[in-house]
Amino acid sequence: MEVIAPAYEAHQEEGEVSLMITKHCLRFSYNLCPKQAKGVKGVMGQVRADPMVLKSGDETYTLKFECRSCEMHVMGKMKKHVLKSAPPSEIPATAPITFFKQRPVS
Repeated sequence: MEVIAPAYEAHQEEGEVSLMITKHCLRFSYNLCPKQAKGVKGVMGQVRADPMVLKSGDETYTLKFECRSCEMHVMGKMKKHVLKSAPPSEIPATAPITFFKQRPVS
């Protein structure tokens, strides 16, 4: 058995966490990929997978790159209003869901 980190929704993560992992890489799209530069004369060793910043409105996300596995991690912090609310595990369950074979007559 292996103990894993708690889910992001459990409100136990502090600071930046990986919100999304994707194979679509912005460094590759902008021809800044260290794997693409490998072997190119004059460029070898100069292109590194340094973090980038993605801005969308008031939100700022840090992009970190795992070049060996060709992955881009979108990192972000939990919003304050979400952190103040109760985690899903503490919200009381509502009435149980009932399934019907046919639509009930109302």
